[in-house]
Amino acid sequence: MKIVYFCALEDIPLEKYQSHCRLLRELGTPNMPASEEYGSYMNAVSAREMLLAIKHHVKMQLILDIRASPFYSLLIDESTDRTIKKHLIIYVLYVTDAGKGPTKCAFVELLAVENANAKCIYEAINAFINENMLDIRKLIVIATDGASVMIGHKTGVLSCFQESMPHIMGVHCIAHRQALAAKDGFITHPHIFAFVDKVANKVYSWLGKSSKRHEELWWSMHEYDMLDSRALQIHAVRWLSRGQVMERLVNIMPTILHQWEHGEKRWYKNITIFSVQFMIHFLADVLKELNKLIMEFQRHEMDVTRISAMLNFTIEKFKRRYLDVDVQKFGHDSPHLSSLLQMTKDSMLFYEDASGQSHAHVLRFEEMPMDGDNGSLDECISIAKAYIKNILDGLNRRFEDLPLFNAFKIFSPSSYPVDVYDREKMTQEWLNRIINRLNIDSHMIDIHKSINEREDFCGMLCRVAQHKSMRDAWVVSNESKSWWDLYPEMMKIWQLCLVIPPSTSACERGFSRQNFIKSVSRSSLALDTLDALMLLSIDGRGSSSIDWKDVFQAWLNAKKRRAMPLE
Repeated sequence: MKIVYFCALEDIPLEKYQSHCRLLRELGTPNMPASEEYGSYMNAVSAREMLLAIKHHVKMQLILDIRASPFYSLLIDESTDRTIKKHLIIYVLYVTDAGKGPTKCAFVELLAVENANAKCIYEAINAFINENMLDIRKLIVIATDGASVMIGHKTGVLSCFQESMPHIMGVHCIAHRQALAAKDGFITHPHIFAFVDKVANKVYSWLGKSSKRHEELWWSMHEYDMLDSRALQIHAVRWLSRGQVMERLVNIMPTILHQWEHGEKRWYKNITIFSVQFMIHFLADVLKELNKLIMEFQRHEMDVTRISAMLNFTIEKFKRRYLDVDVQKFGHDSPHLSSLLQMTKDSMLFYEDASGQSHAHVLRFEEMPMDGDNGSLDECISIAKAYIKNILDGLNRRFEDLPLFNAFKIFSPSSYPVDVYDREKMTQEWLNRIINRLNIDSHMIDIHKSINEREDFCGMLCRVAQHKSMRDAWVVSNESKSWWDLYPEMMKIWQLCLVIPPSTSACERGFSRQNFIKSVSRSSLALDTLDALMLLSIDGRGSSSIDWKDVFQAWLNAKKRRAMPLE
């Protein structure tokens, strides 16, 4: 059984189980079957039965932990696998150790859905809750990617739950929101940015079709003293791809210009249009900053109290670089764009190779294909400013719930004002905001008592967990039972806030694991086998954390077994 578990952890196909057993037998491992005859349990069918027994044990441990948590939230997403089968993935965010330990976001199940409409998804989630005997009254949040089928005002999945349980709150993943805001930038001049994407993808396809071109690129990069770097392709469904493509394209630009000047005349003419170069370098800088933000939003355990600060910092940086400046200073603090403007002299683009020799390329100030603008510097700056304004408008419009996440600072002493009177005022405002926004059920938390406990609670938290974040302060407070004796209602609100997920990036990572396991060569995996492999692979708790006697007994009782021949 431990061999099967090892295969699941390392994403090794169960067909390899028999060869692993054979190797261990040859190495003299005790209690290995002497032969591979029927009843030796050394085939893939037996491996699958053992896998399901292990999965059942691990899942039951997770479910028991979730049931013991005073509150929990669901993170859900829908997708299709390699064989175009629709699946619904479910993660649960809960507080471990019966509400006294750290939070855990755990993959629990991969469900099959007949179609992707709200009714089908709602019924699947309801069945999941009932089958696992989870208390729906403890369900605080359903976090989704913001698709209309999930958060639709009248017929969405969230609306279906709120009809019977109005306290359940919906959270739109902040990473998805930021990605949508980034797309908002292209609304004003879509044809211009589409052509820049076309140029970037042309570089990728041009290099990808020829080993000779790759070799020439390598030698050219050697001449410019560059590290070996390959072109990337833009993927519409990958948040970070466009920024990474543009930055990589800027890095290899000297070699691309050198090769296209002699071997790809038509595209050399397109890529030496000044506005194309301007937009490539501009996007490389802007999308790099947005990628930093989205990577923070995808962190496994993100501090929600920092969301507002990170957004404001990015917005201020964009305003300082691109909006609150005149034409002469536009983009001066923007690394790639400022470098381009410095290299551009008298309508010429100059690059210097490793030997100090200068290479010049004539820049043409004309409109892009399918664009009626004149391609001047002033026109490019006007388009770039419109792009930035669209992004900032999208960020401000899509993050309307920032006041709630900011209110969680009441449990983060590092966010407290230094002045005692300011702290008293802010913590009172934060608590009122949490109570009003979360629709806290009075049967679960005594609101009046929590208001009375706030002043002493915050005063003590500031002293014993000074400069600590919300999660670190939670660990400190649970080292002493006195916190629960003195401030029971505030501690309950703290538990509730801990299980509110800002992002569903865990679901995206789960689907990435699904596609890795259900590869092209393993595309016939059944749903229960795929679900078991995903659970064990993602959970990764280790062999020592599993009660193997219990697993063996469950496997033994599943059906009548023959004794395994050891000699």
